[in-house]
Amino acid sequence: MTSVLDTRTVPAADRRDYWSAGIAERFFPMEVESVGASSFEARLAGGQMGQVGVQSIQGLAHRVARTQRMIATADPECILLYLMAKGEIQIEQDERSCALRPGDIACQDTSRPSTFEGREGFEVLVFSIPKMFIGAPAEGIARRSATRVETGRGRLTGPAIPFLAQLARTTTIGGGFSGPDGEAAADMMLPLLRSMYATQETADPRSRPAALLARMQRYAMENLHDPELGPESIAQAHYVSTRYVHKIFASSGTAVSSWIRERRFEGAVNELRRSPETTIATVATRWGYRHPASFSRAFREVHGCAPRDAR
Repeated sequence: MTSVLDTRTVPAADRRDYWSAGIAERFFPMEVESVGASSFEARLAGGQMGQVGVQSIQGLAHRVARTQRMIATADPECILLYLMAKGEIQIEQDERSCALRPGDIACQDTSRPSTFEGREGFEVLVFSIPKMFIGAPAEGIARRSATRVETGRGRLTGPAIPFLAQLARTTTIGGGFSGPDGEAAADMMLPLLRSMYATQETADPRSRPAALLARMQRYAMENLHDPELGPESIAQAHYVSTRYVHKIFASSGTAVSSWIRERRFEGAVNELRRSPETTIATVATRWGYRHPASFSRAFREVHGCAPRDAR
């Protein structure tokens, strides 16, 4: 079902607040300001295509910004894929920026601060694609946000543009897709997205949440010695949000902090067995325990005695 947000339906003095509230409801919180226009004007039509949200945004010049505080408040954990239909926009993220004109494609990651500035009389089609739906390639795609996708000879992107535009028009104007058709339409976007941002990492069809979990676990195993290891550092290393890290680990049936704690304990106990000459304090430090007492306490809870007594 198409939803419409149109600033022309409210008095001019209320338009910016109306748009901010509407965008926050349909997307996420953002700061909105006019840029050089005598009045603020914008329109949004949107619908759902399986797991993918599709929107058409039109308007006069204005700028929106998303801060770290806003991300902490609400994050849909999506890749926003932009396809320009008319005019020009400028997007920025992670010290990258690019201008998009009709036919251009680029993306932004909702989990990181960003800006979006529409120039006079623009229209952009936006696909909101959940990272969980994309799978592991979302990590590589996020690293190339605010970068225009190449559409030259030999690239699939060029022929894909009319297809994506038609999907968006059908969803935002023609009533959209429902049921199995919507799911199928969303599924067709995944190979296109991976092709647009093809790397060794994103081109692998096996790159799904399970593969991302395996990479996160491997990263954690390699950094168990670091006392700062946790959901935040794992998220930063993989260009996803902390909430997404929790979600990926939860899908395996184990909380991320519990998984790290268990691996540290196993490693420390094994080293105690292999190296009886190494002090307990040294072993604890090597495996990321800030204080030897923390390891001793964990050891006692599992084995019923202190590490020294077990030796």
